[in-house]
Amino acid sequence: MQQRTRLIQLIHVGKRELQLDDDTYRALLKRETGSDSCKAMGVEELNKVLSAMERQGFKRKKSNNPKQPKKRLSPKTQGKPDVTSKIRALWITMSKEGIIRDGSETALDAYVRRMTKSHDRKGVDHVGWCDDEQALLIIEALKLWVKRTRN
Repeated sequence: MQQRTRLIQLIHVGKRELQLDDDTYRALLKRETGSDSCKAMGVEELNKVLSAMERQGFKRKKSNNPKQPKKRLSPKTQGKPDVTSKIRALWITMSKEGIIRDGSETALDAYVRRMTKSHDRKGVDHVGWCDDEQALLIIEALKLWVKRTRN
């Protein structure tokens, strides 16, 4: 069922990208499958319609690269702001000012991991897991980074 829904979504994206009006779109469906509605089609028929659209120039966009991790955005603060919220706010501000290229939570976690790593340990994997001493170290390092770029 999920595959069928995805195919219908792709067909509607193809309709939009090929700029097909409703009459032309319905004629394409009728020509390829004998039906003028995706709702009445099975997976095989939907694939035929999608193939016809691809022959007319529609290109599917690739889904996210499985090797590249998804970038998480920073969550909104719930209740009273804490030190972690201050780190996130500083990180996002630096991103908006162009000081850093990637303002995502994933990039912040990588920075925190590098900054908290010591000789014998791996470091803290997530900004929310920092203790007070580590969080203070991160805030001061970010403030120095901002200061260096403004001079």
